[in-house]
Amino acid sequence: MEKWFNSLNKLKLILCSFLVYLVFENNTFSQTFNLPEHFIESPLIYSHETNLKGISRISPVKDSFSKYTVLELSLVKTPINYPSKWLKDKIFDELGDIAETERLLRSKDSPLSDPIFDQFKHLPLYIHDTMEQLSINPLVFCKKIDMLYNATGKFYELNCTIPFGFFNNYLIMRLQFKKNLWYFTKIMTLNYNRMMELITIAETFKINGNVN
Repeated sequence: MEKWFNSLNKLKLILCSFLVYLVFENNTFSQTFNLPEHFIESPLIYSHETNLKGISRISPVKDSFSKYTVLELSLVKTPINYPSKWLKDKIFDELGDIAETERLLRSKDSPLSDPIFDQFKHLPLYIHDTMEQLSINPLVFCKKIDMLYNATGKFYELNCTIPFGFFNNYLIMRLQFKKNLWYFTKIMTLNYNRMMELITIAETFKINGNVN
């Protein structure tokens, strides 16, 4: 009987230690944003193999275009030696999402499919020309990489504005190093005001716990 009680006490001690460990881990490495009430946060899960581990996805409360307004936070699985080069290379991975937006704007139900817009097809900013340029060099639509600061510290940012006729596809990508980990943040939207809101949210990014 005494042996049984000793085993039970040992098991309780192990469980308590494990719970303390979990609390500590969650407190040390959890990532947070301050969200306005009209935005929601959900887990970010990638549907294919990538060098990123999804953490969270922030978007406005559901409407027709909320799918195209997102802030995504991921953890980079592989080491990064040259952050600026990594960001420049990363934009080529985003061309699929940009092409999806292009298909939306050129679909039969899009207002841009109205014959009134045929007169603008010769303009340099017409969608077809943008897609051709993206296939050649998407960085032509981007500013030079900046080093900026948010609530957690400094980060690298590549800010791109991709014209689609009378619309812009805003794409902002950030890399931030903290607690020996690289965090990748992506902002994408078709709306300038939404972009500013998402940037404001991104500025509040912080890692809970004893961050140096």
